[in-house]
Parts: sequence; structure tokens; C-alpha cells
Amino acid sequence: MPDPTDPGAFWDEKFDRPDYRYGTEPNQFVADALPELIDTGQQVLCVGDGEGRNGVWCARQGYQTTSLEPSAVGIEKIEALADEHRVQITTIHDRMPSDRVDDEAFDAVVLTFVHAPEPTRKQIHRASVAALKPGGVIVLEGFTLDQRRNDRTSGGPPNIDLMFTEQILRDDFDGLEFELLAEMTVQLDEGDGHRGPADVVRMIARKQ
Repeated sequence: MPDPTDPGAFWDEKFDRPDYRYGTEPNQFVADALPELIDTGQQVLCVGDGEGRNGVWCARQGYQTTSLEPSAVGIEKIEALADEHRVQITTIHDRMPSDRVDDEAFDAVVLTFVHAPEPTRKQIHRASVAALKPGGVIVLEGFTLDQRRNDRTSGGPPNIDLMFTEQILRDDFDGLEFELLAEMTVQLDEGDGHRGPADVVRMIARKQ
């Protein structure tokens, strides 16, 4: 079994397959929300971009996109997917916080299903806020406690301590202006890794 405390090795094993674990289409919430929030040509950072479905989609929309991913296998698949769609994307093989991500460099930071133990989660979220320009937005979707309580089979870590609540996100992103923060049940269709009913929280929060 891969070591979940080493995200690079953990996701190397998960992504080491010929197809894409979470498909090649973007997260639906990101695809719906981002064009309403920032303009074409602006800078987007996709944190924990996995195999590139969100980052490559952002590049296809004309955003200047950076994908940060701790898995070397993931980075290879991001770059292959970008080549397939003939778009340019900057890849960073690292985890957040990363000294390769400049402060106040991005108009939007995308975080989809980036789950981690509390101390690491807080570091990821603080670093994501630091990476935003004033006026920039965080677009986040993640699983809630109900994903495990309801025994969903649509994905997410087995440990309930890694899940989100609205209050966790309010605390982690204190100081940002919340334009959306809501828990809900949605239908996921993101490869075979995320498929079926899911209990999630969605957040849009803007840096002042």
C-alpha cells in the first residue's frame, strides 16, 4: 500500500494506469464558476491538479495556467493531456506550500478534493491565499463528513478527520469574503474515481 503521508508516492500509485482515474473533463463546479469570476488571460493556479483535468481545461479556456502536483506520474499525465489539446501549461512537481509559487501571483486558485490532515490542510489553505492577488478568488470543492456518514462510494478519503465542513473552511479562510459556502449533495461523474451521489461543500472566497 502507498504511504498516505507521502502524497507524491501515494498518488503515483493511484495514477499509474493507462487511463485517467478522474477522467479528463474538468470538475463541473470549476467549469461553471470560473468563467464568471475571472477573465480570459488571467493567471490560474490548480493545486493538487492530479492528472490535469482542471488545469488543462483552464488552459483551453485561455487562462494562463499553472498546475502544481506532488505526483511525478500525475505531472507526466498533465503534460501529455496538455499536448493532446495543444495548449501550454506550466507544471510544478511539488506540494503546497511551495517555494516555487510566488505570493500574490494568481487571479484564481482552484482546489478540488484536496484533502489532508489538519496541520497540512491549514498550510495548504494559507499558502493558497498567499498566492492570490488582491481581488483574487479561491474556488474549492471537497467532501464533507456526510460522505462517510452516508457510506458514499463516490470517492474521498476513508478517514472522516480529513473531510471538510463549512465551519472548517470559514476558519481556514478567515479574512476572505465568502461569495459561496454551502454543503450539498451532488452527482459526480469524474472517471471511475468519483462517480455517483456525493456529499460536498463548495466555496468561492475572494481576497480583499
